[in-house]
Amino acid sequence: MAAKKSNPAMDFIVDTLKSNRSAAYKDIAEAAAKKKLKVYPIMFGRAQALLGIVKAAPRGQGKVAKAKAKAKAKAAKSALAVAIAGAPVKRGPGRPRKNPVGAPAFDGTLAGIISMVKSSEQAKARYHAALSKIQAILADALA
Repeated sequence: MAAKKSNPAMDFIVDTLKSNRSAAYKDIAEAAAKKKLKVYPIMFGRAQALLGIVKAAPRGQGKVAKAKAKAKAKAAKSALAVAIAGAPVKRGPGRPRKNPVGAPAFDGTLAGIISMVKSSEQAKARYHAALSKIQAILADALA
């Protein structure tokens, strides 16, 4: 296995922070510049975390991960509420319903008969329009 490469700037920051835990970034950066070392603020923060001067959450547990987990939990909760209510899940614009609205149940009254006839007429019109489109497509393809 290859040994870890040593970064002299990082080593300098760690050594300085070991001797003076309250040292400021500006002071360390100036001292490093005198030794011709380039120091970045992220290096200072990582050195503080290594020495336990500041708390650091393990990688992958920051603000973004917490926000994603919260959004996922919220989506699962809303989907569960919709499933419990029995309503179909909302779909994107232009997409047909997952469970199409069925014909009203026949209840034996005159109003029920009229609603059944209206719904069958609407269905007939939809099927006729679909068949007309199919016929036009086939006529264009065969011509």
